[in-house]
Amino acid sequence: MHDHPQNLADEPASRPRRRPIGVLATTVQNLAFQDVVAMAFHTFMLLRVSIAPEGADRTLALKIGFALWMATASTLLLVRGEILREGWRRSLLYRLGVFFPVVLSYFEMGVALPAIANTLMDGRLLAIDEALLGATPAKTLEALNVRPVVEWVSFFYYSYFYLMAAMLLPALFFDRGQRLRELMCGAVIVATCGHVGYTLVTGAGPYAFMEFSAPLDGGLFWGLVVKTVESAGAGLDIFPSLHTAYPTYYALHAFGNRHTKAFRFTWPIIAFFAANMVFATMFLRWHYFIDVVAGLALAIAARTVAYAVSRREASRGEDGDERQPVWEPLFRYQRRG
Repeated sequence: MHDHPQNLADEPASRPRRRPIGVLATTVQNLAFQDVVAMAFHTFMLLRVSIAPEGADRTLALKIGFALWMATASTLLLVRGEILREGWRRSLLYRLGVFFPVVLSYFEMGVALPAIANTLMDGRLLAIDEALLGATPAKTLEALNVRPVVEWVSFFYYSYFYLMAAMLLPALFFDRGQRLRELMCGAVIVATCGHVGYTLVTGAGPYAFMEFSAPLDGGLFWGLVVKTVESAGAGLDIFPSLHTAYPTYYALHAFGNRHTKAFRFTWPIIAFFAANMVFATMFLRWHYFIDVVAGLALAIAARTVAYAVSRREASRGEDGDERQPVWEPLFRYQRRG
């Protein structure tokens, strides 16, 4: 992907004064690309669930979806509408009120997808795999079903959650400038597009749809994976594979920023974890090959769009540009280059 010098200078602490305009007009003027994507996603989910058949899942999904929509809309009104004064409180609210509803929408999927799904698409996804490869990888890889391999693969699958936290949380609160804009814009694209994909192509995965000669011979880490999926998994979230899209996106981001201290030595490690996670999604029978292809395509598209958008939005708040910076500084050191 693209390689470029890191611009560590964040937006200036103060911006030129402008003529007072209405709150709604100010909000619209200040909206960043990722704000529009987040609001469009929450709106889509509300509309999609609202036309689902009546039931307990639909009712709960509507409540969760409305709460996430309201949290995001209120945050954008307060922050982008500049009802709150510039400072760390406004900066912190934006991080919490826009980023976390996108993350929490994964748990919305747990009730939204059962409410939405009328027909599972496993048969069609399996047919695509068979047309491309002759057999879906989950079936082909049965020959490697021995405990050392299962445990190795399960370790990397389970480490997905730690990679997510390690990549996103420190950057969200402590990073700045171009690198922050890139990472978060792409992460929002992966999450929202991935979750919309779940609603359009629902399926249970090979483990539920197919018969295998024997269950996976796992130990500690396989047990942790199963427990996590059963307790927090959305259930019908297979297309695209976000266990593929997120790690691949992080690897691309790290490689593109490998000249910076944060990724100079860590990008090969991130790429190694990502490769194992992609393999794990198929080996552990959660995903079809076509799910993984879609996840790879999503990661590449997100990286491409985030790279372009983050550069276009770099001028916000500078050189007479009256728009609010995408990420206002949270700490004093972020005001300095």
